[in-house]
Amino acid sequence: MTSHIILQSGQIWMPHEGAGQLPRRIVDLPEGMLAYQTVSIPSQTVRGKGYLVSQSTFRRWMRLHNAALHAEGEGRAAPAAELAQKIVTLRRSAGVTQEEMARALGISRSAVAAMETGRTSRAHLHLPRLAALFQVPVDFFLTGMVEENVTMTLGADEADLVDLYRRLSPELKITVQKYVERQTRKIS
Repeated sequence: MTSHIILQSGQIWMPHEGAGQLPRRIVDLPEGMLAYQTVSIPSQTVRGKGYLVSQSTFRRWMRLHNAALHAEGEGRAAPAAELAQKIVTLRRSAGVTQEEMARALGISRSAVAAMETGRTSRAHLHLPRLAALFQVPVDFFLTGMVEENVTMTLGADEADLVDLYRRLSPELKITVQKYVERQTRKIS
């Protein structure tokens, strides 16, 4: 699975040393484009005019110059970015396309794309319908999955399953949880 970096305003991307490039601060993300300014670190003083490029062009620059997120921008993602990632993960694990999700929510596919990239502040309006669509509590979008340490005795086969489950990506964990829930409903 390839990771997809969510670009957002305020991030500073540092090119690899010796690349002969200045760091770039993302200023805005209008409609598939990306506005940035070159900056000096550590003062973050703007070192030139602003530029507007496609997001794919900016990502190409990141790969070409092995750019990394500046330490001040690392750590916990912005709430909009976290919510966007949760929505993407749920949609993909359910095997739902953006078009199908758009129809279910009564919005356009481009609105779903904006929701999944964190470019809209209106995602919260759709949380109850998203929760119903993906059969998760609304709190999932606000707090994420609750991890709780539980002490229990496991058989060897159960311990193997837990070990395998822990190795899965979050997306696959959700898929497994949904599968097990469906199977237990069948026997209930």
